[in-house]
Amino acid sequence: MKKLKERLHDLERGKIQDTWRRLEGQGGLSTREKLDRLVRQNLKRGDGEAGEPSPRPPAPAAGAADAAVRVGTNEPFLVKDFSYSLEGRYGKVRLGSWLSLKPGALEVIAGDGEFAGVDPRRVAFFDSETTGLAGGTGTVPFMLGFGFFAADAFQARIFVLLDLGREGEFLDAVARFLEEKGFAAVVTYNGKAFDLPLLETRYVLQRRRCPLQGLPHLDFLFPARTIWRNTFDSRKLGYLGEMLLGLSRDDDVDGSDIPALYFSFLRSGALRLIEPVIEHNAMDLVGLAAVVLLGVLYLDDYSLAGDGGEIFGLGRLCERAGLLEKAEEFYKAARAASARDDVAVLAARRLSILLKKRKLYGEALELWRELADAHDAQAQRELSVHFEHRERDYAMALRFVEGAIEDGRLTPARRQEMEKRLERLRRKIAQLEGKNDLP
Repeated sequence: MKKLKERLHDLERGKIQDTWRRLEGQGGLSTREKLDRLVRQNLKRGDGEAGEPSPRPPAPAAGAADAAVRVGTNEPFLVKDFSYSLEGRYGKVRLGSWLSLKPGALEVIAGDGEFAGVDPRRVAFFDSETTGLAGGTGTVPFMLGFGFFAADAFQARIFVLLDLGREGEFLDAVARFLEEKGFAAVVTYNGKAFDLPLLETRYVLQRRRCPLQGLPHLDFLFPARTIWRNTFDSRKLGYLGEMLLGLSRDDDVDGSDIPALYFSFLRSGALRLIEPVIEHNAMDLVGLAAVVLLGVLYLDDYSLAGDGGEIFGLGRLCERAGLLEKAEEFYKAARAASARDDVAVLAARRLSILLKKRKLYGEALELWRELADAHDAQAQRELSVHFEHRERDYAMALRFVEGAIEDGRLTPARRQEMEKRLERLRRKIAQLEGKNDLP
């Protein structure tokens, strides 16, 4: 049985992509016309011949089972359903815990007041697969996947466009499904910049209204960057799913191969060519649901987090949401839990800012001194401000300004500011000394 990479080689993927690039360079051609010309090219058909075994699809998550494919010989689209058990565990997450979330549970992680009254059980998870990553009217989302929680399972419904000339019927079917479900919000991963604008464009081109337009939208890419910025080098959804949830994607189709697979399917009509892409889309949906759930559970109980960097990220989310006391709790926990100096410094810095806002200068002063001992320029500035304006101890303020300048770690703008502060403090000290010299 051939691996997917070997099968793509047999398809002469490079030849297909070269042909597509040449067609894109020809002005005045619509996407439909370019695809028609691509299909008519005398390309090798080795992967569309009967009798060759299908590639092994990516291993679905435990408890997943697909339902019957509903497709006719002349249908413009295909619909495939997947069902994931609510008892399935993905790392620290039991998928069914989502149904216990209360309305408004997504507000903090979304950073959006529109989620204050949203029932998590009425959320749709959305992901698309497209003919390219450029976006715009030349990119077609040929696969639209929606995940949602039912009473007994997490369901994934995947719509696949089989005939580019009948995109309107495809989009109408998607709209009917979404209207029937009556979702109250949508969750994506990088959907704000890519998936949703692209989907809206396709509906506009068909002179229809996008059924997701106007719904509260949580693009979890942004909270993920905040939570795991100081823990993982990558915040790609597949990587997070593997590291946090144990969702192995070793046999998964590579995202960069998806357009070539779809073009090969259009040419050959061999549905098995895009079956791995369908599996890929379904896995992205269940992975997205599980990783969002993990983030929500972290906010309720940070002891579930395995790294101080994660706890610090949770504090940042809370601070942005205006939950300053909770953010302070997270920052203190991050300092205590982290074995990494960089995370401890970040937590101490943010904690000192919150304490300053609450006018708890004594507690903030301790943190600034600690940070200044580690040559933190921001802390040295805060100490100089504190001693100049709150304690009127100009000599002490001058000491911290001079220390910051001598460290040589200031940006040009900050160095200019500190040099002005240095001159001002020296003048104040000279004035005081002059007064003391008077008889």
